[in-house]
Amino acid sequence: MNLLSNAALSVWFLAAGMISLASGAEPAGQFPLRNGDVWVMAGDSITAQHLHSNYFEAFCFARYPELTFAFRNSGVGGHTIPSTLARFDYDVAAWKPTVISVELGMNDAGRFSREEFLKNMNTWLERVKSVPARPVIFTPSAVNDGSLLATLAKGNRNVRLNEYSLDLKTLAEQEHLPFADQFHTLIDRWGKNTANLQIAELMGPAKAAAANNAIPGVEHLREFLKAQTPPAQAPVSLQGNPVHPGPCGQLMMAAVLLKGLGADGFVSSVALDAHGKNVTAKGCQVTNVNAEGNQVAFVRLDERLPFPVPADAAAVLPLTPEVLELSQYSLQLTGLPSGNYQVQLNEILVAAFTAEQLAHGVNLTPYAPGILPEPRNPLLIQSAAILKAVAAKESLVSQWRGISKSAAATGADPKLKGQLPGLQTRIEEADAAIRVAARPQKLIIQVLPAPETPAKK
Repeated sequence: MNLLSNAALSVWFLAAGMISLASGAEPAGQFPLRNGDVWVMAGDSITAQHLHSNYFEAFCFARYPELTFAFRNSGVGGHTIPSTLARFDYDVAAWKPTVISVELGMNDAGRFSREEFLKNMNTWLERVKSVPARPVIFTPSAVNDGSLLATLAKGNRNVRLNEYSLDLKTLAEQEHLPFADQFHTLIDRWGKNTANLQIAELMGPAKAAAANNAIPGVEHLREFLKAQTPPAQAPVSLQGNPVHPGPCGQLMMAAVLLKGLGADGFVSSVALDAHGKNVTAKGCQVTNVNAEGNQVAFVRLDERLPFPVPADAAAVLPLTPEVLELSQYSLQLTGLPSGNYQVQLNEILVAAFTAEQLAHGVNLTPYAPGILPEPRNPLLIQSAAILKAVAAKESLVSQWRGISKSAAATGADPKLKGQLPGLQTRIEEADAAIRVAARPQKLIIQVLPAPETPAKK
């Protein structure tokens, strides 16, 4: 597979430009979700894992409650653009989608040149237009093998994925299509993290050896270890394997894709003073304000919810600033005397801040800095409920897809198609259950001085 010449690339991009996709154009920076949308997420095994796709969907239900929409996962392991096109009618178009995102390339990389991949993508866009639906393009994710973009070696699959991603970016710009580039955002972040994990694994035995006084010259090992500079960011396991990250890696993917598409990061904000005066609320209602003795309490009813972060992926937040950028759920309380304070939600202690931090403004998103790992945090409980409801809906979607595939086969029993409407109704009921799970609840917020820690004798 030879690299495309500039002339060949120009031919294919010219061909791409000839595809009229006016219905797919979105205003620059506007998140491509509209009222009434049915969004099908087409992809390969990484999509079929129902991790980052579920996190992406849960975010949308939390952030856009004023819209009515639905998501349908259409990922199949090992698939390429051509094999996804082969199932397009019964597994993608059958949902009557208004939005179709494509996240392919990992398996195409071993089969198709840049020229062939771009040709296949143009065929894909034509097919999406025929539904008709609005296309959204995601680059493939990177292979998490420790690679860095600047030092990619010939034969590494990331070389081809890099080329695909560059070509998809150009195509999306020419067609004015919503586009998110997770490959270039994450490859170096993942590569450095993997290198730091490998170093940490090597350092473990070295530190154990340094504690053994019986080893000749052990003092030199101790001096070596003292001289080592720890990484700026502690490494975190992305879980899974290099091609298929687990929850940690896929939370990163979901956040980067949402940020790349221009998702709204604002949830709500409350600002007031220690006397319970000068209350400013945006995106929420504040009632029953009471201030007494350096304690402030009020009831907060939000219009939206913070990013639903899965508990088994929270460890990766230090590597993923996009999550909190997409979850601006703030409280600002000025005029408190210096000291340490607790924040309680519905009488559950969830955070610890100084008066200075509160005066500057803090993020109450579960897992944000200052938030305590309290499993009874009502926001954390609601996040888990949203994610659980999304997973339950996708279980029904998978059943529907299996029947739809069987019904589309040559010589299939005609009765199979008769099973789909009833299952579709159950899926729509599950969509409604997600909306219920994502409905904001009133929170009693209390800020009070932290108990003094007894002095050590």
